[in-house]
Amino acid sequence: MTRRQVIAMIPSSTVLLCPAILNAQTNIATEWADIPTTAPIGEKNLIEVPAGPAEIDVTALLPGEVTVVARPTDDESYASTGMIQYIAVHHRTADQITFGETNDRDGAIQNPAYFVANLVCTHRGKAIGITGNPEAPFACTDRGDRHSTVFDATGLAISGASEGDYLSIPEYEISVTDGAVVIQLA
Repeated sequence: MTRRQVIAMIPSSTVLLCPAILNAQTNIATEWADIPTTAPIGEKNLIEVPAGPAEIDVTALLPGEVTVVARPTDDESYASTGMIQYIAVHHRTADQITFGETNDRDGAIQNPAYFVANLVCTHRGKAIGITGNPEAPFACTDRGDRHSTVFDATGLAISGASEGDYLSIPEYEISVTDGAVVIQLA
């Protein structure tokens, strides 16, 4: 039986709730075996900026894509990531925007087309990776038996040790002007 056959046989609501199916869809169990837990994995673009305020143009980001911003920090909550704050800028798909309309946290999203979050797990502070799964685009890089958190497109942990917790949101502003999309980090 192929992965596609498994997905076709199971309703999407089950996929969101079943960690085994999430792992099958994203191949986390095999592709993420023995990976470092100090940095994200799976991003298509990594932008490094210096500590402090930063301005990032994400205009070229297509729906479904994630850019990861990395900047040094002295905040001890990033000790497990080598004192680097990793921030995801996720350009949501139409389905993710619709899902977010009823599931986003109040005040956490400035523009429904873009989800911005810190990529640090709420369980043990390990890095969060990009899965490529539109229903669960983020997962903790620590795949141990008592870890393995997976997050949906709103940043809510839907399985694993952090289940029920949300990814933290950095201080940021987003502006969309004349087709340009710019994220300003505090």
